[in-house]
Amino acid sequence: MKRGVVFAAILLFLLPLAHAISIKELISRYSFSKSSAQINITRYDDYMIDKNEDGINDTMIIELETDNQDGNYIFVVNLADKGGILINETNKTLNAGTNKLNITFDAIFLTQSQFNYSIRVYNSTYSLKYRKDNIITQNYPNYEKGFRIASIADYKEDKTLKIIIALNSTLNGTFETVLFLSYNNSFIFAKSSHIIANQLQNLSFYFNNETIKQTHHIGNFNVSSFRIGKKSIKTDFTTLPYNFKDFAASSYIHEFVDNGADFDSDGKFDALRIKTSAEILKDGIYTIKLGLYDIFGNMVETKNASVFLTGGNNLVLVDFNGSKIYDKKLNGPFIVKYAQLFESSTLIDHIKSPHATAVYNFNDFDSPNLPDLTANISVSDNHLYGQPNITVNATFKNAGNKHAFNIFIDIIGNNSFYMSNSSNLLHSGSEIIYQITFVNISDFEISAIADLQNFVEESNESNNAYRAIIKLNKRPVLSAVHNISINETDEIMLNLSASDQNSDSLTYSINLSKFSKELNIFRWRTTTTDSGNYTLAASVSDGYLNDISIFKIVVLDVPEKDSDNDGINDSIDRVIGDERSVNTTNINVTVSLNNSKNLTKILNQTVNVKFMDNNLTIAEFDFDFSNNKLNMSNITINKQTANSTGSLLVRGIRLSEGATKALYVDKVNPAFNGVCIKDVEISSINEISGSCSLDNEYAVECDGTLQTSYACAYNSTVNKFKIEGLRNSGIVQISYLKPASAQSASSQQPASPSSSSSGGGGGGVACISSWQCREWSKCARGLRLRACSDSNQCAFPSKKPVEQEQCTDAPKEKETLIGSIVKAIVPIGFGKISNDEVKPMYSDNLGSITGQVAGFSGEANQTGVRILLALLTVLVIVGAYITTKYKLLPKILK
Repeated sequence: MKRGVVFAAILLFLLPLAHAISIKELISRYSFSKSSAQINITRYDDYMIDKNEDGINDTMIIELETDNQDGNYIFVVNLADKGGILINETNKTLNAGTNKLNITFDAIFLTQSQFNYSIRVYNSTYSLKYRKDNIITQNYPNYEKGFRIASIADYKEDKTLKIIIALNSTLNGTFETVLFLSYNNSFIFAKSSHIIANQLQNLSFYFNNETIKQTHHIGNFNVSSFRIGKKSIKTDFTTLPYNFKDFAASSYIHEFVDNGADFDSDGKFDALRIKTSAEILKDGIYTIKLGLYDIFGNMVETKNASVFLTGGNNLVLVDFNGSKIYDKKLNGPFIVKYAQLFESSTLIDHIKSPHATAVYNFNDFDSPNLPDLTANISVSDNHLYGQPNITVNATFKNAGNKHAFNIFIDIIGNNSFYMSNSSNLLHSGSEIIYQITFVNISDFEISAIADLQNFVEESNESNNAYRAIIKLNKRPVLSAVHNISINETDEIMLNLSASDQNSDSLTYSINLSKFSKELNIFRWRTTTTDSGNYTLAASVSDGYLNDISIFKIVVLDVPEKDSDNDGINDSIDRVIGDERSVNTTNINVTVSLNNSKNLTKILNQTVNVKFMDNNLTIAEFDFDFSNNKLNMSNITINKQTANSTGSLLVRGIRLSEGATKALYVDKVNPAFNGVCIKDVEISSINEISGSCSLDNEYAVECDGTLQTSYACAYNSTVNKFKIEGLRNSGIVQISYLKPASAQSASSQQPASPSSSSSGGGGGGVACISSWQCREWSKCARGLRLRACSDSNQCAFPSKKPVEQEQCTDAPKEKETLIGSIVKAIVPIGFGKISNDEVKPMYSDNLGSITGQVAGFSGEANQTGVRILLALLTVLVIVGAYITTKYKLLPKILK
């Protein structure tokens, strides 16, 4: 038996670990069968009989056969029916041996066709001697069932709820009937005696106005069950929705609201106020009674409020004493366990648990006028820093609002220290301090106790004692950290560890912000800018004492990853070096990218680049970083030193095809308004001739006009010439005025005043053409010519300037050569050659042109010239085709 109980207990404990199961399911899964030497049931059977011989079975019989000793036995059979459990308890005296007996059940109490039953047999002292569960009967589809509910109906009749049961009966007689209505886990019932006939009849049940009003229910009622005689019939019928207020024939209460009331504005509630709505049907004096409890059933207070109320809705305020809530140390939410309404002295309405308040703490309310003794201990912090001498201050204070008399004070230490004292009077707000010095301490405890014998009545008894534990702190010991040597971009991980005799919580640190920290794990993912030698200190602290370990880290430089140490891997770095890398002797160089001084960023687009000298721009251009790198160490920038004229040398800037730059030259000599440009790569400014007449040297007047594809303009604000259209540049200030013919042409086509360089694709909302035209040729045969090109290379260029115009031939000088000299400049490129790319130009200066073709003068010679030009054009086209073919062929084969 004991082992079975233990086994069942283990099953009950383990079962929730698998899944939820009801007690009924649990019982059905296990057999609780029992037999004993005193009695055993050897056979059981069930059948039905027609006891009153009317042709329909009316009695179920459970037939039992036993093997037993002499004695008196109690046979209990429980028959499970959906209407409930039917129980037959039969007392029998049996002789030893085999016996038979019948247990009977009246069929009118049955509602199913098949049943489950159990058998228990007790001896005369009610000790269980036999048990058998979960026995299934035969199937009985037809028997005398007695009563059946045909239908249920409900309606409101004046201020009464009426329920009508249509009952079909096979019996005649007078029966006690009860109808149960359930709502919100509560129920009401109507009881009456009905004369029942063997037929279909209606039974009426009435729930009067007060019965419905007392429910305070708004909604549907459930007809949970109907009992007639001993037979109980369960139903699932639901009524129409009803409002209890429609049935009320007398006054009632409803709706509750709560709040804390601070009458003296001291920040504490003087009362917990419950506002109750009362619907009054007749003027008079009424009393509302409320019982307030906490959620654990502890009573706070019961309160009565008697007031004169007029007909209609009234608001009644009931205040519960805040100091009582404080005194009892009860916390909300509080429960209004009952609310009652009396008219004179007659109870006319009652509600159970109608309201739960908001959450309140007893400290929210005013305390009662009582003393409040508190004890506290403060200890000097010497011991935290490992010093064995401390001072202990024991403070006893009356924190209440009433004087305390006859106070006994005790200070107790676990190292046999004890001190006791007393005071006859301690005023409200006053305190007594005892100071004790301990020398050469070890770990110990000390307690301060006020009113140990509880002689003083206080508002708060929980703060009369204070205990302090003093431990002599020991320094934590940090494990040694070893030196580390790694390559840049590798990760360093340090796992710091330490021991502490006090088992204190320890905090670790390293005096370098490059480490990230997670508890005692430190990580540093080095970059290409972190190379170098570091001497560091790792430390551990318990909050008061600490220990350190000095160690070194060497981060080795790996130039092949980042040659300029700017933190960007060379594989994606588009700016190599910085302004310090620029070669110069007299320029204070700074560089900006799109007006940003940050050169250590990844670039993959065209960016405006400026080189500045003392924050004044000296070079400016657009640079395509998607295909090119800007190596600062390749760039040389120098300006004039002690010269009387301004000059600037810029070399090493490799621009994309078609891109140009703008340079700014100091106007040192105020009398010079021109510059000499040598637009090739040169090593020294001295390579520019004094006459500005060598190859690739161009004299330009700084009047803002376009001259031989260059434009120079003076900015008086910075006293600099701005020269645009440059690629490789050395520039010297000279005295120069362009020829009169060039002035005339320039006046017709001024240079664009753009502040940025004219090439390179600078980006913008719209592209505006910047036409640059060569100088007019000399007049020949009534025409003069020039070539114009759009330096901005707009996809949709604006109107192109005139490239030929009529003129008057100058008088011919005596010819020393046969015929005329014709120069044809034909640019060679890929693709189709446009008319703009082949322009005939005429000159009398044989020594200044290349690619010359000689012919004969006169009308007849013009045809020869045209034929020769046509042949040259064909040769150029064929050459361009062959060049294109052999350049593109490898790409096609790929």
